[in-house]
Amino acid sequence: MSLHSESVPRLAAALQVQQLSQKKGGKVILGPGLGFTVKAGEFVGLLGPSGSGKSTLLKACCGLDKPSQGQVLLDGQDLYQHLSLWREKIGYVPQDDIIHTELSVEKAVSYAARLRLRSDLPVATRNALVSRVIHEVGLQERRQLRIKKLSGGQRKRASVAVELLSRPAILFLDEPTSGQDPQLEESMMQLFKSLSREGTSVIVTTHAMASVELLDLVVLLQAGQLVYMGPPAEMLDFFDSRSYEGVYKILAKSTPGEWLQRYRQSPFYSYTTRTP
Repeated sequence: MSLHSESVPRLAAALQVQQLSQKKGGKVILGPGLGFTVKAGEFVGLLGPSGSGKSTLLKACCGLDKPSQGQVLLDGQDLYQHLSLWREKIGYVPQDDIIHTELSVEKAVSYAARLRLRSDLPVATRNALVSRVIHEVGLQERRQLRIKKLSGGQRKRASVAVELLSRPAILFLDEPTSGQDPQLEESMMQLFKSLSREGTSVIVTTHAMASVELLDLVVLLQAGQLVYMGPPAEMLDFFDSRSYEGVYKILAKSTPGEWLQRYRQSPFYSYTTRTP
């Protein structure tokens, strides 16, 4: 039995977004009628240009910002009606670092472990977990360095390490590879993919396309509308693009409504209407 299964066994959760709309100050940020399904154990990317609503959607899905209309279901339960039951099963890494910057990496993760993991967990097991997650995010050589002395990308990885302690049923990450060099970005995305295979559904927001092929599915937003959901490679065919980076340029040539109509008439639309 692994260290993680000894501490907090988890089964990946399925996510359903149904008829979602989000308004701020009278302005529609998402939707209306946005919906899709993420099956348990999938690694899914929320992609789109800046201002497309990726972070807003992520916060609605993880219980931080109740949508104006519609539902967010986790394993068939309305998230906002059962929020207290799901809090410990949801992991969330925001864009802005919330980890204590005066502590070393090891002390920050150890402190989080004492707060998050069950109190009767043997100290040796807890310490082993701390070492494992620090190693997983590639900070073993920085473990004694204070958070404030890390680079922006390294601080992000320290935040990810904290969330990995409890191996959540579903993990949401907002731009987790921002500020990483290409090699580290790929290693982080490989880590998230492996987590999805070990019992955690993983949803990441990103505007980068370097490691998009590692995703199981892409949810692509344009101005708050879902204009594509499907495998990354099939996205190239849908947009008639030679590269993932080129998708954004092609996306800008038509309105969200036009892309949405084309998407709903395509076979890929079945991904948003499938059962979990």
